[in-house]
Amino acid sequence: MMFVERVEVPVTEGQEEAFAKAMSERGLEILAAAAGCASARLGRGVESPSKFLLLLEWDAVEFHLAFTKTAEFGEFVAIARPFFAGPTSMEHFSML
Repeated sequence: MMFVERVEVPVTEGQEEAFAKAMSERGLEILAAAAGCASARLGRGVESPSKFLLLLEWDAVEFHLAFTKTAEFGEFVAIARPFFAGPTSMEHFSML
């Protein structure tokens, strides 16, 4: 059963382009290469351009949990976190 992770990322105003570049150059690559990650996509808010949406599709929740314990996850966090304007909003869904 497919497992979807939805993360809303508030980015510091004025840093949106730098965040998008960092994600496209390395961040999404790290996520997409994770074992069990079927896709990793990033979108930008139309009404709120400082808000980004990260959508990850995992083959199973176990892959997601295992990834959070890897050095690659630490690298991803080190790339993304400096751009955060505040806490992220995260939800997980089991797809039917």
